[in-house]
Amino acid sequence: MDAMQQMEQLVEQLNRYNYHYYTLDEPLISDKEYDRLYDELTALEAQTGITLPDSPTGRVGGELLEGFKPHRHLAPLWSLDKAQNQEQLLNWNNRALKLIADYNSKNPNTPLPDPTYVVELKFDGLTLNLTYTDGLLVQASTRGNGVVGEGILPQVKTIKSVPLTIPYRDGTIEVQGEGIMNLSVLAKYNETAAEPLKNARNAAAGALRNLNPRTTAERKLSAFFYNVGYSDQQKFQNHQEMMAFLKDNRFKVNPYVTYHDSFDKVIGALDEIVEKRPTLDYLIDGAVIKITDMRTREVLGYTDKFPRWAVAFKFEAEETTTILESVSWNVGRTGNKYIFTNKSYKPELLLKQCS
Repeated sequence: MDAMQQMEQLVEQLNRYNYHYYTLDEPLISDKEYDRLYDELTALEAQTGITLPDSPTGRVGGELLEGFKPHRHLAPLWSLDKAQNQEQLLNWNNRALKLIADYNSKNPNTPLPDPTYVVELKFDGLTLNLTYTDGLLVQASTRGNGVVGEGILPQVKTIKSVPLTIPYRDGTIEVQGEGIMNLSVLAKYNETAAEPLKNARNAAAGALRNLNPRTTAERKLSAFFYNVGYSDQQKFQNHQEMMAFLKDNRFKVNPYVTYHDSFDKVIGALDEIVEKRPTLDYLIDGAVIKITDMRTREVLGYTDKFPRWAVAFKFEAEETTTILESVSWNVGRTGNKYIFTNKSYKPELLLKQCS
């Protein structure tokens, strides 16, 4: 076997192990054995001066970039209409039901089916749009204004749950997901960080929009995928088919995706998510409800800003309690007072002192 064949075999092996480890959470080999194969690949790449496009060695981050280049999405990335309470959710559903009924009354020979729904988590990270051509990841970008985003391919390649190649080789597709930093990863990162990160959302967004891909790699980001926004060949009849396609093509899909044949069950699913939220290892700020049938989506269409077949249910912001620390007073050069805190302090005493 020549060096090129060896590298191709190692890349295929390592990418399969990465998929099982980072996407399926089912490691196939030990870290020691993985490192041995990785080092073997690195040595061959140094020997030949060749790095294959889907080599896992490309995930470590390259040189500092000069700037972001714009990327025009092949299909628009829409925002979602928002509902803050159950009444607004019911209003959205009633509007959709009316549009379906109107269409069916005018098209009795080709009626739309009774709507069914999917409920997904609404992740609090940074939207990613990945472009694959003939199975190879060729571009990754931010959402931007929904039409044009920023190209961040070197940064996204550092996310080990993002497949560099996929089995689907028939033309071009764009896949949307959310780049996130797990809360446990954030906590571990902050244990040794010179400048601790404030929250997981900003940590993920800041890493992906950083001109140094090595910084992105250090954050150990992950990503969940939930939509095929464009395909020049592949078609789906419903949401279930699309999610199966994503799984079959090695995209990491969040396990909490539920399907419902009535809107009452949708409301119940939202209550369950609210209860589940504190136990998750990543941030969410709501849930997304979509009609599953693709033909119905096409008929309902879009407003100027939103799809009529989907809505985001926004949760109330999480509240927490912090400890007010002791206060020492310094007078600055201009006579202004500055407060410095360094230990536990009773708030009521501070109020008396400030007055």
